[in-house]
Parts: sequence; C-alpha cells; structure tokens
Amino acid sequence: MSRYRFRKARSNWPMGNDDSRWESPPIHHNELVTSSEPEEPSPVRQEDQPYEGGPLNWKGYMYHPKTKKYFKMTNDPSAPQGFSKLDLDRIESAREAKFQANRPRFTSGSFVKRPVFKPITTLMDDLTLGRCTIGRMERHIHESRLLNCNPIPSFIIKTPIEHYSIGGCEYLDVSENGDRIVGTFSVNQTAVTQKHSAVYVFEVDSIGDTIQSESERREAFELQPIRSRPTSKGFNTLGLTVQPMLNDDGISDRQFQDYAVTRYDSFIVDQTIARIDADVTCMLTVTASDRINRNGSVSSYCTVHLEPLAELSDPEALSTLSCPIYSKCYNNKGNIWSVGWNAPKMSIGFGMESCFRMENLLTERSFVMSSRKRNVLNHCFSGDGNLVFMGLRNDNLIKSDLRMNRDHITGQLNRATNTTFVRVLDKSRPESVLTEGFDSVIRMWDFRWPKKPTMEMQGHRNNCNRLNVFCDKEERFVFAAGSDGYVRGWSLSSGDMLCSIKTPSTQMFPRAVYSDCWGGRPANSALIVAVGDSMRVHSLEL
Repeated sequence: MSRYRFRKARSNWPMGNDDSRWESPPIHHNELVTSSEPEEPSPVRQEDQPYEGGPLNWKGYMYHPKTKKYFKMTNDPSAPQGFSKLDLDRIESAREAKFQANRPRFTSGSFVKRPVFKPITTLMDDLTLGRCTIGRMERHIHESRLLNCNPIPSFIIKTPIEHYSIGGCEYLDVSENGDRIVGTFSVNQTAVTQKHSAVYVFEVDSIGDTIQSESERREAFELQPIRSRPTSKGFNTLGLTVQPMLNDDGISDRQFQDYAVTRYDSFIVDQTIARIDADVTCMLTVTASDRINRNGSVSSYCTVHLEPLAELSDPEALSTLSCPIYSKCYNNKGNIWSVGWNAPKMSIGFGMESCFRMENLLTERSFVMSSRKRNVLNHCFSGDGNLVFMGLRNDNLIKSDLRMNRDHITGQLNRATNTTFVRVLDKSRPESVLTEGFDSVIRMWDFRWPKKPTMEMQGHRNNCNRLNVFCDKEERFVFAAGSDGYVRGWSLSSGDMLCSIKTPSTQMFPRAVYSDCWGGRPANSALIVAVGDSMRVHSLEL
C-alpha cells in the first residue's frame, strides 16, 4: 500500500438538505485579489513605429524598428527635431531607391552579401568606436562615390580644336596632381589638312565666378517642376575648366592658333608617358607605316619616338629639354606591338613580333630576350625594374628576370592568354598583377599561386581589341572601356562592379581616366571619359 494517502477535498458548498449557506474560501495574505474596476487597455505598438528606449532600454533615445537605428532626443531648438514615422519611411524609401538606381548591372557574388555602400555617418561612427581604420574609411568613401556616379555627365567639355574634324581619342592620361590631361586625338582628313594624330596637353583650372553662376543655375533648375524642366547638359558646380595649353613656338603668321604639342602622320600603335627623372617627362610613342620595296612587296616599318613634354616637366628644367638624351628615335623593320618605360634602369622595352628588346638610354646598348616566338601584345616592368611581365598572343603571360644572362623566363600564369593589358600593383600588392584580354574578364593574379587567379571581375566586353584599361595611382579601382560602349569600374579590394556608364556610339572606342584630386584639389574625385570630340566629366559626390 502506498505511503501517500489521498485526502478528500472539502467543499464549501452545502451537501444534501443542509440549510447552511455558501461560505467564501479563506483569503491568505500572499494571494492577489483581482480588482473589480475595469482595466485600461494597454496601448498597442505597431512594429514599424518608433518608440522610446528600444530593445536596449536607452533613456533619451528613440528606436526605429525598421531601420534598427537610434535617434537622440534633445530639447535644443536649434538641433533637428524628431521625425514622424511617415518622414522616416519617406527618407528610407528615397535612400533605398537611390541605391537601387545606381546599382550596377553586373556584380560579383560578394556584392549582395557585403554591400559596399555605407553612409558617411556610419563610417564616422565605426572610426570613432575603433571598428575600422582611416584607410578603410577612405576606401569606403571613394567606393560610395563611384556607386553614386550619375550616368549623365556633370558637364561636357568640347575639345577646343574647332578648326579640325576630330575622329576620336587614341590616348588619355591624367597627371598625379590632377591639374593636367594628356590626350592624343585623331584628326580626319579635310580639304585643308591631311589625316594625322595630334597630342594636346590640357590644363584644369577654375576661372571667374563659374562656381557661383553654375550653383545658382542649378538651384533654379531644381526649383522647377519635373515635367516642365528643360533638357540640361549638367552643371559645372566645381567651376573647373579644361583648356589646351599653348605651344608657343614663335610662329605667328599662321592662319589659326595651334595647340598641338606634336603630330604623327603615321598610324599610332602604342603610347605611354615616360618620366625620365623628377624634373622631365617625355612621351613615348610607336608609329607604323608600310613601304613598297623594289621587288614590289610591302614591308612594315615601325618607329619609336621619345619626345619631352614641357607642359608636364618642371619649369626650372626647360633649359635642359633640348638635351639629346630626351629626344630619341629608333627605327625597326618589322612590327612593334608595345612599348614601355623602365625608370630604375633608364631603359625602353619594345614588344616585338617574335622577341623582346631592351634599349638603354645612357649606354645606348641593347639586348634581346625570348618571348617564346610570340607577339608581345603588352608588357610592364616591376617597381625595382628587375622583372618584366609580357602578355603574349595565344600563349600565357610570362615573367622574365633582366638580371639573368640567359633563360630569362622564370614563371608564367596559366590561362592568362592574349593579354592586352598588364599592370603590377607595386603599392598595394607587389606580388600581384592585373590583366585583361580577349576573354572579357579582368583578373588579379599572384605569381606565388600561378594556377588560379585570386580575383575575377566580370561584366567587361572585349571582342579581340586592345581597349583602354586604367588603374588609379592609389590602386583602389580599375576602369575599362568595353567594346559595347560601356565604361565600367571595379573595386580592387572586393572585385565588385561600382559603376557602369553608357557612352555615345562613335567610330573609336572611348577612353576613361580617374582622378581623386581632380583640378589639383585633394579629395575631389571625377571620372573623365573622352568620346569623339568631347570629354564628359562625371563629378563624384557623396
């Protein structure tokens, strides 16, 4: 039998014919007595409505559940007052619509998982709390500017060469200070002039009250209703103008004033800027022409020109520009596909039909290196000048050591064939190179693991052409002009596409350069695209 006994519950109700009345159960002191008064209904809080405290119960702060942000409550009349739920929803919808409108078409998988866009307030909070460094905050600011890049240019500058019929831009580069632009434009044949290419140096500067007038015109334009706004070509709110620098050669009896630094009557194959020393900067150009021999056969002859640029050199070094070392000319029977400048070794590299050739400016000695009997489409030297990277036709990209007497080839990159652009990332990743080829993919490689690229940037278009690819001086971004007319930009840190701009269709492919100190002003970023006879300036703002 169980040790526990069941006790019969005693009822307070009368049993049988008992005339006793019902007794209420005893009330103990530790029991709660419900009030007979009706309770007030507790206010029902909506999920999206801001409320005080939030999940962390912070006093003096309002919490918005949708954005998951805190807003400080203040009694200062000069400070911005609190927003209603409708205002907060409208601000969030406008920010999301702006972000989606500027989001590029083609992105890598990391873009969806880890968006690059971050508000400036979030970056400042992360920097204050120690969750990011200054370098990382600057990178996010520059990436956010590119994400907000408007497909419509801020303003368009007509190339001020009115007496010529410009066919397009063949070469474009910007100085490190952002106050000079070097451009080579193709001039069509007319009744007065022959077809040729001319090199111009443009100066970026601010003049007059351009900033005030353009700002007032922009404010008046934004005050008008959207439907009644006229078509606008942009507003030059920075007040920067691009004017060609005058080449004063002492000839005053010309029919018109010419601004060309130099001209080439032959076809331009490749062109680059050669910084000979700290004071003198030269233009290195390869031109090609065909000649008929006595036997009636056609032969190709290439000429390499080294000419000083007084506009990019130090004014104190103008008297030394006539030195023979700064003006060189090399003739070669056969094709030269690429040309490069090796500053530490004071040498010029020629990518030829079936080999690679080096010419020293000081000793005037030359030697030939093997390129596996392939065409050297493009090449680049390392920062110390001891290595050269060659992009070969129908073969892998190879690395050669200039310090060796023979067997110069010391490595290669698998599947990096038909490379038309190669750049060594000396500042950020000395062991890495950036390549672009005929397969419409921009890749980043590390020669320590040559079998597979470390990063691939999709969305580019290349139909077996040598297209313009530009990498900024800080090695943050890479920009490429595709054969479909789009100019795209990628981040070298994440591989995400940050901008995609459609350009007008012309006979020649566009050229694009990027500067983070545009007009000689630090932290002033702009993307300049040369299309036809005009330069389209996209000012990058937060």
